[in-house]
Amino acid sequence: MKLYQGLTQVQVNDSLVDDAPNFTIQTELDKPLNFAPTTLFHYIDSVLKPGSRHDQNNLRFVTDPAFIGENFDYSSIPETKAYKDFEDKMNFARNMVQDLNRHVAVNIDTKNNEFQLVFVD
Repeated sequence: MKLYQGLTQVQVNDSLVDDAPNFTIQTELDKPLNFAPTTLFHYIDSVLKPGSRHDQNNLRFVTDPAFIGENFDYSSIPETKAYKDFEDKMNFARNMVQDLNRHVAVNIDTKNNEFQLVFVD
């Protein structure tokens, strides 16, 4: 699955990845992400409905940097509130699309209370 799918559809006791109490997010990857998983989750949470089908969301918010640059409310999440410059916004959008479309397997380790994101790089 793609990372944006894992962040919106994998749950433990009705809590999504970043909201599950006492759970941490661990990543296993060769190529680093542009953003921390928490930043990715904040973005996804602000633009997509958790658990919804693809046809219920505007997937241009995860596939089209130009669309993100024009339509994303940069004041909606703490990580992007300071972005006022066009280049900053577009750099954010390009990097966000790159991260969210990476292929990943999601393991839930209940013994160690971890969401493990294993990237296929």
